[in-house]
Amino acid sequence: MNVAFDMSPQSLGNKGAGRYTRELSAALSREGGVSLQRVGVSQPRTPSAMHNAERAARAILSYPFEIGRQAARSGADLLHLPAPIAPVRAAMPVVLTIHDVMPWRHPGDYGRVALRRERAFTRRLARSARRVLVPSQFTRGEVIEYLGVDPDAVAVVPHGVDGRFRPQPTGLVGRAQRFGIPPGPFVLWVGTSEPRKNAAALEAAFRRVRREMPDVHLVMAGPWAADPSFDDAPAASEHGVIRPGVVTDEELSQLYSEASCFVFPSRYEGFGLPLLEAMACGTPVIAANVGAMPEVVGDAGLLVDPDDEASIASAIESVLSSPALAADLRQRGLERAREFTWAHAAARTAEQYRQVLGDDAR
Repeated sequence: MNVAFDMSPQSLGNKGAGRYTRELSAALSREGGVSLQRVGVSQPRTPSAMHNAERAARAILSYPFEIGRQAARSGADLLHLPAPIAPVRAAMPVVLTIHDVMPWRHPGDYGRVALRRERAFTRRLARSARRVLVPSQFTRGEVIEYLGVDPDAVAVVPHGVDGRFRPQPTGLVGRAQRFGIPPGPFVLWVGTSEPRKNAAALEAAFRRVRREMPDVHLVMAGPWAADPSFDDAPAASEHGVIRPGVVTDEELSQLYSEASCFVFPSRYEGFGLPLLEAMACGTPVIAANVGAMPEVVGDAGLLVDPDDEASIASAIESVLSSPALAADLRQRGLERAREFTWAHAAARTAEQYRQVLGDDAR
C-alpha cells in the first residue's frame, strides 16, 4: 500500500496531534506492506510566538490545496490526515484521525470565529473521509453523536507510548538542581492552563493534603508561560507548588519515575496520553473518572471525581501513606502500559488502510 501521510500537525502548533503524527508515522514506516510517503506543509519556528502564529496561519491557508497535490504527486493510493486541520481535496480515499470533539464539548476554550471554523472543518472532513480513526471507545461515541458519522466508518485505534517513557534511576541531586524540587515525596501533574485540565481543583486538593503532610510538594509541569496569570509564579511557592515550565521528554520521564504519584483530574480527554506515559514509568496514577480516562487506566489506577477536591485529596493521601498500595498501582500500571505500543497502533492503522482499499477494489 502506497500511503501519503500528512506530517503538518508536527509544525502547526498542536502538540498532542504532533506527537501522534511523529510516533505513528515512524511506526508505520516499519510496518510490512506499507510504503509511507510523507507530505505536508510546515513553518520554520522562530523565538517569536507572534511570528510563529502568523506563519502557521499562512501555512493553513495553503494547506487544503497543497496536501491533495502532494499526495497525488507521490502516487499514493490513500491519504491519511492525522488531525482535522482544514478541508482537503484529494483524488483518493482519505483516512482521518480525530482525537476528540473539543469544539462541541468545550466551546468556551475557543474564540467565536475559531469555534465556527473548527466545527465546520471537522464535521466536513469526518463525513467525507472513508474511515475515521479515534483513540478510544469514548471518542468513537462522541464522533458518532456530535459529528453524525456512520458508525461503520469509525474505528478505534488506541495510541501507544514512546519507549523513552520507562522507569528511570532516581537522582535527588539532579532533580533539585534542575527543577528546585527538595528531597521528599512529590505529586506530579502535567498539562496546560486550559480550564478543562482542572489544575485549580488539584491545587485546592493539594492544600488539603499538605495540611496533613507538610513535607510533600506538587510539581506542575507544562507551558505555564503561555498564560499571563502565571508570569510571576515563583519556581517554588510557599505552598509547596513547583512549576518547572516546559520539560523535555527525557526530563519528563525522570519526573514520572521519581514522583510519588501522578494526578490527572482533567474534566475531558479523548485519550489521555500522560496517563499512559506515567504508567510506563512505574508511577502510581490517580485519574478522573470521566471521558476516556477510565478506559485508558483500566484497573491500574485510582479514579476520582474531578470536581470533588476532597476525593482527589483522599486518593493522594492514600497513595502517599500506603507503600503497599503504591507498589500495587506501580506494578499494575507497568503491566497496563505494555498493552499500548505504537507498533500495535501502526498494525491496526494498516489494517484500516487495507479495508478501505479493499472496499475500493470491490
